[in-house]
Amino acid sequence: MSFQDYSESLKGRMRLGSVNAKALAGAVVLLLAAGIVAAVNVAGAAEREPLDIQRADAAQEAAEGETPEAVPALICVHVDGCVARPGIVYVEEGSRVADAVEAAGGMTAEASSAGMNLARVLADGEQVLVQGAAAASAAAQDASGTSAAGASATSPAASSGKVNINTATAADLQALSGIGPSKAQKIVDHREASGPFKSVDGLLDVSGIGEKTLESIRDQVCV
Repeated sequence: MSFQDYSESLKGRMRLGSVNAKALAGAVVLLLAAGIVAAVNVAGAAEREPLDIQRADAAQEAAEGETPEAVPALICVHVDGCVARPGIVYVEEGSRVADAVEAAGGMTAEASSAGMNLARVLADGEQVLVQGAAAASAAAQDASGTSAAGASATSPAASSGKVNINTATAADLQALSGIGPSKAQKIVDHREASGPFKSVDGLLDVSGIGEKTLESIRDQVCV
């Protein structure tokens, strides 16, 4: 090989080496850039992931912490009589008679609350009757008359004014002449043990009551 050929070959190798070196340097730069980008992405993802998880956890906790608004239970009540809109009304559980009357439009002019307990707690399925003033007054009079008649019928004193020794209490018997608490109780105890007295003379069987005591109360008692 001539010197000139060798020189040309050496120059070609140098040019090739220079190109290869530049290509290698460019590849290294690209690899470094790719590595830096990847590192930045990884770091960014690492920074974002906890924040995203925290936000997701916070959203879940908020959703779980929400308490649905309670819907009050309703009961059905029939309101009738002197109200503006008689019929079925629905009121909240625990409501009172006054609430049902109000739900039915309130009382009319002729209505009367006499005998009604407006503060009473309602039960499902019940009826509330609002009477007129005349009906309420009549009912009150009937109740008063019944009470008086009952008291009269159960009173130990009959129409004759005598004390029935078979129904009188110990306190009633003490109203008799000469009968104190002790004798009155003995009469009651004897009656409960031996049965009703068949006659006034049966009082002689009671301990502590003799002929003299019996004669002093004979006109005051009956059987």
